[in-house]
Amino acid sequence: MTVLLLAGIVYTLILLTKQRDFASVGMVRNISHKLKGHSLSTNYWQAGIILFVANAALFALAFVILFFLPYGAMAGLCLCIPLSLITWMLFSEVWRGSWKDKVKMAFIGSTFFLFFLGWIFWYYATLEPAYPGDDLFMVWIVVIIASIFTIGAMSVSMFVILRK
Repeated sequence: MTVLLLAGIVYTLILLTKQRDFASVGMVRNISHKLKGHSLSTNYWQAGIILFVANAALFALAFVILFFLPYGAMAGLCLCIPLSLITWMLFSEVWRGSWKDKVKMAFIGSTFFLFFLGWIFWYYATLEPAYPGDDLFMVWIVVIIASIFTIGAMSVSMFVILRK
């Protein structure tokens, strides 16, 4: 599990350092060129809500891959991390409004991660032991790991979207 975590961190760092190259890829350039004329490129509410839905859809895809496919964690790392980064870069490239509105759009889109973090803490706070004397220490470890991943995903998304 530790090797998988380290591989995911290294993979994400490599993708982050190469994000300028990804932004110039034909697919991202074509999609951003088609969306530049829409209100999506200047209305931070619409862009933020669509980014929120995209984050939720990518999370659902990662969840399905992780729990329903053999070796799902590896497939999830290799598929969902680049899809997330490309989605966030696409929104960064499409945006034509002011910097202040871009920050608002990024915050609205990343609110999914705050909701998920709140759900994690609510789940732990309302969790009851399965039997008397049940130790919930392992659940606390999962809460810490899930919190780190959620805060990391939110930070990376904000970094990618708000880059100059």
